Amino acid sequence: MTVFKGILLHFWKYRILIVILLSAFFIFAVMFSLGNSSENYTSESLRIDIIDNSRSEISRGLIDYLDENNEVTVSNEENPDIEALEEKIFLNAIDGFITIPEDAESRFTSGSPVVETTADQRSTQHLQMQTAIRQYFTFLKADFDTTGELHTDAVTELLSDSIDVEIHESVDVEAQSNFEYMRNYTNFAGYWIMLFLLILVGNIMSEFNSPELKQRINVSPMKTSTFMSQMILSQIVFGLFVVAFMFFGALALRMDSLSGVPLGKMFTALLLITAFTLSIHYVIAAFTTNKFIINGLANFIAIGMAFLSGIMIPFEVMGQTAQNIAQYLPLYHFTQIYAEPDITWGEAAFPMLVTVLYTVAFLIIGMILENKRKTSS
Repeated sequence: MTVFKGILLHFWKYRILIVILLSAFFIFAVMFSLGNSSENYTSESLRIDIIDNSRSEISRGLIDYLDENNEVTVSNEENPDIEALEEKIFLNAIDGFITIPEDAESRFTSGSPVVETTADQRSTQHLQMQTAIRQYFTFLKADFDTTGELHTDAVTELLSDSIDVEIHESVDVEAQSNFEYMRNYTNFAGYWIMLFLLILVGNIMSEFNSPELKQRINVSPMKTSTFMSQMILSQIVFGLFVVAFMFFGALALRMDSLSGVPLGKMFTALLLITAFTLSIHYVIAAFTTNKFIINGLANFIAIGMAFLSGIMIPFEVMGQTAQNIAQYLPLYHFTQIYAEPDITWGEAAFPMLVTVLYTVAFLIIGMILENKRKTSS
C-alpha cells in the first residue's frame, strides 16, 4: 500500500487549504440558509410626489386612491422643477413622481395613457407604482364603460375593500420549501465538488508525479492495475471525506427542516459526481502535470458544465439548443437523481446509470493512457 499511503500524505500536506475551502463552502451555505428563512411578506408604502395639472374628478380620485396606502405629496405648480424631482429620486428621497396633464379626462375617455410616471425603472418601487396606477384606471374604465359616468369614490372604495381568503394547498408547502433549499444546496455542492477535487487532486497528483517519484514507479515491479487501484482507493477515501463533510453539514444546518427531502438520492448523487470527477482527473493527468493547465481545465470543465446543466441558471430559461446539449452532460443527470421530492429509486435509476457509465468510460480511458505512458517510459 505504498502508493496509497504516499498520496494520502500529499493530501495531509494541504490540510490547511482543504479546511479553508471546505469552510468557505459551508459559510456560503449558512448565508444562503439565513437569506432563505424569511416566510413573512409585507407591502411597502411608496413616497410619491404628484403634479396635478388637471384638477379634475379623475385626478382627485387617483390621488385619494394612492394616498390610502402611500405617502403622497400633491403639487399644483404650473412649472414644477422636474430636475429637482429627479434628483430626489436619485437621492432616494422619493420613490417617484406622477404628472397628471390638463387633458387627463379627454385622455381617459379616448383610451390614451392618462398620467406620466417617473421613477427608477431598476427598482421594485417602480413596478409597484405602475401596478397601482394600472389597477385604478382599469377598474375606473370598466365602470365608465358600463355606466357612462365617473364614480371615482366608488372605485376607490371598491379597491380598498378586502376579504379573508383561506387557501387549501394541494401540496405540503413546508416540505416543498425544504426540498427546494436542499436541491439548490446539493446542486451547488456538486459543482463545488467538481471544482474542488479537480483543482486539489490535480495539484497533488502533479507533485506525486514528479520526475523522481515517477521514475521510481516506472522501474518498480508494481503492475499498472495495482498502481491505479491504490491511487483510486486513496482518492476515494478523500472524496468520501469531502462528501461526508458537505452532506452531514447540510443535515446539521437543516436538522428541523428535512421533511419531504429525498436524502438518500442526494447522498447517492454526491457520491456518483465525486467518482465521476476523479475519473476525469485520470484523463487530465495522462496529458499534463502542469498545475496551471490543470487549474485552467478544472475551471473550464466545472463552470462550463454548471452553466449548461442548470446549476448556475435555471434550466427552463435556457434555449432549446442548450437544453439538448445539457442532456449529454453528466452534471445534468446528477441533478436529475433528486429532481423531485417524491422521486422513486426506479425513476432515479436512469440518471444514476448514465453517471456511472460516464465514470467507467473515463476510468478506462485513463488507465489505457497511463499504461501507454508507463510502457513508453
